[in-house]
Amino acid sequence: MPDYDMCVPCGPGLINIRAGAIILKDGCFLMAGNDKEDYLYSVGGRIRFGETAEEAVIREVLEETGALMEVDRLGFIHENYFIAAEPGREGKTVYETAYYFYMKVPEDFTYTCESVSEYGAKEYLQWVPFDTEVTLYPAFFKTELRDPSHTVKHIVTDDRYRIGSEVTVTVDRPLGSRHPQYPDTVYSVNYGYVKGVMAPDGEEQDAYILGIDEPVETFTGILTAVLHRTDDAEDKWVVTPYGMLFSKEDIRRLTEFQEKYFKTEIIL
Repeated sequence: MPDYDMCVPCGPGLINIRAGAIILKDGCFLMAGNDKEDYLYSVGGRIRFGETAEEAVIREVLEETGALMEVDRLGFIHENYFIAAEPGREGKTVYETAYYFYMKVPEDFTYTCESVSEYGAKEYLQWVPFDTEVTLYPAFFKTELRDPSHTVKHIVTDDRYRIGSEVTVTVDRPLGSRHPQYPDTVYSVNYGYVKGVMAPDGEEQDAYILGIDEPVETFTGILTAVLHRTDDAEDKWVVTPYGMLFSKEDIRRLTEFQEKYFKTEIIL
């Protein structure tokens, strides 16, 4: 029977089902990387049709480390939305469910890595300390593995709209317009919302557009910063043209016309 990975089209996106290994030893955990990416990811891979998640993680550990290792217990079920970057799937939205298993690590465990990524990049393995500054996926490994729990944790994340992502803003308050409730407030930049992305106040996510000097109806650019209001229920996004850089001081100055009424932290 052919090996069918559980990665299938669903409308404009993909559904991905994955199994990952948690391999702990001497205060570190084992992660994988490859020579084309600047981040690390868990040992593991897609479940194949006909496999259980446990069978898949045992197979993946053997393929990536050269060691046959038993499962100890299920640690996490992780739901995540993200934007695919690998060749052939670039820009597609992926909904992924991943099962992360704590493995029974032999005292004499060593690894031999001869695997390659699905698009041909040579992979390597690396022991990672908890205080690492390296970018990891899943990111919660840095905190959750410090004190492993014997309960199964369900974690939900959404990486579709992180800083550096492309977003489209629908402008409902163009540059030069006045606030509908406070007419003394004039918008010195275009301001709008990102359709389909809900903010904590129950409304669609608001965004400032910087670097565009004329009124626009819509704008697609890069999510450059988040304005975190410490005294309000919502944050504001800052969206800018590709390749245009803004410092915190620039952002504060350009959004001051409205943010002066709030206590705001700028996250780049």
